Amino acid sequence: MAAEAWRARFRERVVEAAGRWERVREGLATALAHVTSPMLAADEEAAAAARTRIQLAMGQLEDASRDLASAMSLMKAADLLALHGDSVNPSTFLGGIGHLGAQYLAERIAVTKLREAWEDARDAYTNVEWCRSHLDAILLMLDHPHLPSVDGLIEEDRAAADGFLQAAIGRAELGNERAVDARQDVSGAN
Repeated sequence: MAAEAWRARFRERVVEAAGRWERVREGLATALAHVTSPMLAADEEAAAAARTRIQLAMGQLEDASRDLASAMSLMKAADLLALHGDSVNPSTFLGGIGHLGAQYLAERIAVTKLREAWEDARDAYTNVEWCRSHLDAILLMLDHPHLPSVDGLIEEDRAAADGFLQAAIGRAELGNERAVDARQDVSGAN
Protein backbone atom coordinates (compact mmCIF):
# COMPACT_ATOMS: atom_id res chain seq x y z
CA MET A 1 0.00 0.00 0.00
CA ALA A 2 1.39 3.40 -0.86
CA ALA A 3 2.81 5.09 2.23
CA GLU A 4 0.59 8.16 2.12
CA ALA A 5 -2.57 6.15 1.43
CA TRP A 6 -2.29 3.92 4.48
CA ARG A 7 -1.14 6.79 6.69
CA ALA A 8 -4.16 8.89 5.68
CA ARG A 9 -6.53 5.99 6.38
CA PHE A 10 -4.73 5.33 9.66
CA ARG A 11 -5.16 8.96 10.74
CA GLU A 12 -8.85 8.90 9.79
CA ARG A 13 -9.44 5.87 12.02
CA VAL A 14 -7.52 7.44 14.89
CA VAL A 15 -9.43 10.73 14.64
CA GLU A 16 -12.79 8.95 14.46
CA ALA A 17 -11.94 6.68 17.41
CA ALA A 18 -10.97 9.69 19.53
CA GLY A 19 -14.30 11.31 18.63
CA ARG A 20 -16.17 8.19 19.75
CA TRP A 21 -14.28 8.24 23.05
CA GLU A 22 -15.34 11.84 23.66
CA ARG A 23 -18.99 10.89 23.07
CA VAL A 24 -18.63 7.96 25.49
CA ARG A 25 -17.33 10.23 28.25
CA GLU A 26 -20.18 12.69 27.77
CA GLY A 27 -22.83 9.96 27.70
CA LEU A 28 -21.55 8.21 30.80
CA ALA A 29 -21.44 11.49 32.72
CA THR A 30 -25.05 12.17 31.75
CA ALA A 31 -26.08 8.65 32.78
CA LEU A 32 -24.36 9.07 36.15
CA ALA A 33 -26.57 12.03 36.99
CA HIS A 34 -29.62 9.74 36.62
CA VAL A 35 -28.18 6.84 38.62
CA THR A 36 -26.93 8.64 41.74
CA SER A 37 -30.33 9.64 43.13
CA PRO A 38 -32.19 7.28 45.47
CA MET A 39 -34.86 5.09 43.90
CA LEU A 40 -37.91 3.97 45.88
CA ALA A 41 -40.75 1.60 45.00
CA ALA A 42 -43.02 2.17 47.99
CA ASP A 43 -44.24 5.55 46.76
CA GLU A 44 -45.89 5.54 43.31
CA GLU A 45 -44.64 9.00 42.41
CA ALA A 46 -41.07 8.20 43.45
CA ALA A 47 -41.22 4.91 41.54
CA ALA A 48 -42.39 6.71 38.39
CA ALA A 49 -39.56 9.23 38.73
CA ALA A 50 -37.06 6.38 39.24
CA ARG A 51 -38.36 4.61 36.11
CA THR A 52 -37.93 7.81 34.09
CA ARG A 53 -34.37 8.34 35.36
CA ILE A 54 -33.48 4.70 34.64
CA GLN A 55 -34.87 4.91 31.12
CA LEU A 56 -32.87 8.09 30.49
CA ALA A 57 -29.74 6.46 31.89
CA MET A 58 -30.33 3.31 29.84
CA GLY A 59 -30.53 5.38 26.66
CA GLN A 60 -27.20 7.03 27.45
CA LEU A 61 -25.65 3.67 28.36
CA GLU A 62 -26.87 2.08 25.14
CA ASP A 63 -25.29 4.91 23.14
CA ALA A 64 -22.07 4.56 25.15
CA SER A 65 -21.98 0.80 24.48
CA ARG A 66 -22.41 1.42 20.77
CA ASP A 67 -19.70 4.11 20.75
CA LEU A 68 -17.31 1.91 22.73
CA ALA A 69 -17.81 -0.94 20.25
CA SER A 70 -17.23 1.47 17.35
CA ALA A 71 -14.12 2.91 19.00
CA MET A 72 -12.75 -0.59 19.55
CA SER A 73 -13.36 -1.46 15.91
CA LEU A 74 -11.75 1.75 14.68
CA MET A 75 -8.70 1.33 16.92
CA LYS A 76 -8.23 -2.26 15.75
CA ALA A 77 -8.59 -1.14 12.13
CA ALA A 78 -5.88 1.49 12.67
CA ASP A 79 -3.65 -1.14 14.24
CA LEU A 80 -4.13 -3.47 11.26
CA LEU A 81 -3.51 -0.66 8.78
CA ALA A 82 -0.18 0.06 10.46
CA LEU A 83 0.79 -3.62 10.41
CA HIS A 84 -0.03 -3.86 6.71
CA GLY A 85 0.94 -0.37 5.62
CA ASP A 86 4.71 -0.53 5.66
CA SER A 87 4.90 -4.14 4.57
CA VAL A 88 6.64 -4.94 1.28
CA ASN A 89 3.53 -6.90 0.37
CA PRO A 90 0.41 -5.15 1.71
CA SER A 91 -1.44 -8.46 1.96
CA THR A 92 0.96 -9.61 4.67
CA PHE A 93 1.58 -8.33 8.17
CA LEU A 94 4.78 -6.91 9.49
CA GLY A 95 6.27 -9.04 12.24
CA GLY A 96 5.00 -6.50 14.79
CA ILE A 97 4.56 -2.80 15.28
CA GLY A 98 8.25 -2.54 16.19
CA HIS A 99 9.08 -3.45 12.58
CA LEU A 100 7.32 -0.38 11.26
CA GLY A 101 9.91 1.87 9.63
CA ALA A 102 11.61 4.67 11.56
CA GLN A 103 9.85 7.24 9.37
CA TYR A 104 6.60 6.05 10.96
CA LEU A 105 7.56 6.70 14.56
CA ALA A 106 4.40 8.75 15.21
CA GLU A 107 2.24 5.86 13.99
CA ARG A 108 4.17 3.36 16.12
CA ILE A 109 3.64 5.45 19.22
CA ALA A 110 -0.02 6.00 18.33
CA VAL A 111 -0.63 2.26 17.88
CA THR A 112 0.82 1.58 21.33
CA LYS A 113 -1.57 4.12 22.84
CA LEU A 114 -4.50 2.76 20.82
CA ARG A 115 -3.83 -0.76 22.07
CA GLU A 116 -4.00 0.51 25.64
CA ALA A 117 -7.15 2.48 24.82
CA TRP A 118 -8.66 -0.69 23.32
CA GLU A 119 -8.16 -2.44 26.67
CA ASP A 120 -9.81 0.51 28.40
CA ALA A 121 -12.75 0.29 25.98
CA ARG A 122 -13.19 -3.42 26.63
CA ASP A 123 -13.24 -2.87 30.39
CA ALA A 124 -15.52 0.17 30.14
CA TYR A 125 -17.91 -1.80 27.92
CA THR A 126 -18.08 -4.63 30.45
CA ASN A 127 -18.78 -2.19 33.29
CA VAL A 128 -21.48 -0.42 31.26
CA GLU A 129 -23.20 -3.75 30.62
CA TRP A 130 -23.08 -4.68 34.32
CA CYS A 131 -24.54 -1.28 35.16
CA ARG A 132 -27.34 -1.86 32.66
CA SER A 133 -28.14 -5.26 34.17
CA HIS A 134 -28.49 -3.75 37.65
CA LEU A 135 -30.74 -1.00 36.30
CA ASP A 136 -32.87 -3.65 34.59
CA ALA A 137 -33.21 -5.43 37.93
CA ILE A 138 -34.36 -2.19 39.55
CA LEU A 139 -37.00 -1.73 36.86
CA LEU A 140 -38.36 -5.17 37.68
CA MET A 141 -38.42 -4.48 41.41
CA LEU A 142 -40.16 -1.13 40.94
CA ASP A 143 -43.12 -3.08 39.60
CA HIS A 144 -43.39 -4.96 42.92
CA PRO A 145 -43.60 -2.34 45.67
CA HIS A 146 -45.12 -4.76 48.17
CA LEU A 147 -42.14 -7.11 48.29
CA PRO A 148 -40.51 -7.15 51.73
CA SER A 149 -37.50 -4.83 51.91
CA VAL A 150 -37.86 -3.92 48.23
CA ASP A 151 -36.45 -0.42 48.76
CA GLY A 152 -33.36 -1.89 50.40
CA LEU A 153 -32.89 -4.33 47.51
CA ILE A 154 -33.36 -1.51 45.01
CA GLU A 155 -30.77 0.58 46.84
CA GLU A 156 -28.28 -2.32 46.72
CA ASP A 157 -28.73 -2.63 42.96
CA ARG A 158 -28.61 1.15 42.52
CA ALA A 159 -25.34 1.29 44.47
CA ALA A 160 -23.94 -1.57 42.36
CA ALA A 161 -25.03 0.16 39.15
CA ASP A 162 -23.39 3.37 40.37
CA GLY A 163 -20.16 1.50 41.17
CA PHE A 164 -20.01 -0.13 37.74
CA LEU A 165 -20.79 3.18 36.09
CA GLN A 166 -18.04 4.92 38.08
CA ALA A 167 -15.60 2.20 36.97
CA ALA A 168 -16.72 2.65 33.35
CA ILE A 169 -16.19 6.39 33.64
CA GLY A 170 -12.69 5.85 35.02
CA ARG A 171 -11.75 3.57 32.13
CA ALA A 172 -13.41 5.94 29.65
CA GLU A 173 -11.33 8.83 30.94
CA LEU A 174 -8.13 6.80 30.53
CA GLY A 175 -9.13 5.53 27.10
CA ASN A 176 -10.16 8.98 25.94
CA GLU A 177 -6.85 10.43 27.11
CA ARG A 178 -4.90 7.75 25.25
CA ALA A 179 -6.97 8.09 22.07
CA VAL A 180 -6.65 11.88 22.10
CA ASP A 181 -2.89 11.53 22.64
CA ALA A 182 -2.72 9.12 19.69
CA ARG A 183 -4.68 11.60 17.57
CA GLN A 184 -2.22 14.35 18.54
CA ASP A 185 0.73 12.06 17.74
CA VAL A 186 -0.41 11.52 14.17
CA SER A 187 -1.96 14.91 13.48
CA GLY A 188 1.44 16.41 12.66
CA ALA A 189 3.04 13.26 11.18
CA ASN A 190 4.18 13.57 7.59
